[in-house]
Amino acid sequence: MHTTKILLRACTLALAAMVGWQSPSIAGPAQGDDQQHAFDFHFGTWKTQIMSRDVTASGVGAWGKFAGTVIDQPLWNGHANVEKIEASGSGGHFQGVTLFLYNPKSQQWSERFAGSDDGTLQDPSYGEFKNGVGVFHAWTESGGKKVLQRDIWSNITPDSYHYEIAVSLDGGKTWTTDFVAQLTRVNKAPDYEVHHTPGTGPEHDYDFNMGQWTTRIRAVLNPLSSPSAWSNLNGTHAVYRLWEDWANIGQLEVDGPDGHTEDLALRLYDRKTQQWRVYFANSKSGTLNQPMVGKFENGVGTFVGMDEIDGKTVLIRNIWSGVTAKSCQQDWAISTDGGKTWVPTWTSTDTLGG
Repeated sequence: MHTTKILLRACTLALAAMVGWQSPSIAGPAQGDDQQHAFDFHFGTWKTQIMSRDVTASGVGAWGKFAGTVIDQPLWNGHANVEKIEASGSGGHFQGVTLFLYNPKSQQWSERFAGSDDGTLQDPSYGEFKNGVGVFHAWTESGGKKVLQRDIWSNITPDSYHYEIAVSLDGGKTWTTDFVAQLTRVNKAPDYEVHHTPGTGPEHDYDFNMGQWTTRIRAVLNPLSSPSAWSNLNGTHAVYRLWEDWANIGQLEVDGPDGHTEDLALRLYDRKTQQWRVYFANSKSGTLNQPMVGKFENGVGTFVGMDEIDGKTVLIRNIWSGVTAKSCQQDWAISTDGGKTWVPTWTSTDTLGG
């Protein structure tokens, strides 16, 4: 979200001075350092007041004021969460999605934002919470140059918290705030309702997939070392909208020879290219793969990307077919020769409601 998010985030410092918000304190209330549940406070529905401005080497822009709603939904029992934001103000109207993932190996969180303008997740920020304060760092762009960004969550109570972003043009020596938000809780439960108007355009490609599905999978768990060793997996696939016509998320939970697996797929629509980007993550790693890109034509969806298997980079392909009101099929394959030949690695059949 950086141009949008920066536009949003910086404005709040001025608003803080105007309405008496507390600025972030690195000595926040001690809440323990259980990193995997660090964002539990965030779940629910919130109202937000935002101020944002541009900060570049040539100067600092004027503050813009926004007001809106933030909805944060837990995933994987809180080891991940997805935030929706919608706000309007002097800088216009925007929608966004932020995906938070917990990496159990590093015991850190990652944060990645996408706006409705292009449906592309921006570079991640990484960090952790200590004594009730979360501090994350990332690279962002300011005036066409790469600069450091710092995100801080602070002053966390059961019904409010403070969030702000600053950028550094000198490698972290000094920081200038460009986004500030104060959030007040509306409801402890996230609002999952999304307005939906049926349509036939490419932004509605995944409409058929919304709902609770039972899935049966045959997969090659080690496609390079054991390409003929197929395994059976069974479980559920829950898919729901984040925004009406450009963002949805699927959660897959299956059991098989390697135990219980939790995956998610964040699907974002690019209005300019009329293509979907699909980002995958697994709860065991807490990291996000590079997106697969594609679209549906004549009822068949074809998506292509790259992945690393056993240390080797390969092409991957995902095809949706056999789509009806109550069932669909997915077939996956890999290519080690640049797409000349494809080796099947996965086939699944989903049935709505079981």
